[in-house]
Amino acid sequence: MVLNRQPKFWEEEGGGENPALAAPLLDRNSGLLSTEADANTAVLARAAKWAALCGADSVTELPPVQEVKGAGTSESIIWRDAERTFKTEPFRKQMIQVLELVADGDYHQGMGYFCGFLLLLVPPSDVSKILHRVGTDDKYTPGYWKGQPEAFVRDAMVYQRLVKARMPEVAAHLELASLVPEAYAQKWFVGLCVHAMPFGPLLELFEAFLEEGHMFLFKLSVAIVSAIKTHILQTKPAEVNKLFELLRLDKKLFADDDQGFFHDIVKAAKATDVTEDEVKALREEEMAKLQEKLQKVRAREKELAEEDDDDEIVFSDEDEDEEDEAARLAKLAAQ
Repeated sequence: MVLNRQPKFWEEEGGGENPALAAPLLDRNSGLLSTEADANTAVLARAAKWAALCGADSVTELPPVQEVKGAGTSESIIWRDAERTFKTEPFRKQMIQVLELVADGDYHQGMGYFCGFLLLLVPPSDVSKILHRVGTDDKYTPGYWKGQPEAFVRDAMVYQRLVKARMPEVAAHLELASLVPEAYAQKWFVGLCVHAMPFGPLLELFEAFLEEGHMFLFKLSVAIVSAIKTHILQTKPAEVNKLFELLRLDKKLFADDDQGFFHDIVKAAKATDVTEDEVKALREEEMAKLQEKLQKVRAREKELAEEDDDDEIVFSDEDEDEEDEAARLAKLAAQ
């Protein structure tokens, strides 16, 4: 059963009369989902078509996966993301169970974002199939939901090229601020704008993505930058934090009450002219550049590791010392 129709869901997760006390996932609900179950009938009817829209309805059985580190315990990154999504254990466990069915030895928070939202509207059995389809089919975003998301880094570099060709002054402004796209575009590409848009426009975004695949995300990224172009150019390159807030569509700057702004972005994305041939060519170019950089970085990391081995043995906690791979690759792509 979808979460928003389960007994006690709204009581436990909805925040009661104070929306500020609701589960983090519901922060941008903005009235789309109602505590009155019957009021959600139309939304649920739309979501019921999503599995067929992406071909997940043809998935008869999920393939076996390798367990993510710490699976089944509170040490798992999946467990920690569930804690950041729902307030109470029963609903966190439902999210964890679905994610552990599809996370194949690796995991990225973006999968958790999408999973949490889907569970509000789609039965868990269909959620797992949709996640599997999106995470493995070339039409969508295979490789994005990994601890080392090279596929995303490549596509973030492609997005940068698309913007440079269409809005060179904006691209130059962001480069002057030393903002690499990997540092902010995860919200759009990997997280599918969950937490970046109110739920109403988000439904339209998901439907367009499930129908068109990764091509829609490139169009969406160009449409987002176009929508906030004036704001970006009016912000000084030294005001990096403000630029980040703009690019992440922070609700402090773009209030959920102005849903027309977000609906217009999705509408503009659908009409944006980005071709498959253009993306294919840019992907090949940027992946070649990325692999060259990765080879250099890995060679240097090997040298440093050998130097450390020659000095002394140091025992440390693996989790504390492990560098966030997305941030590492973001810095790498900027070199």
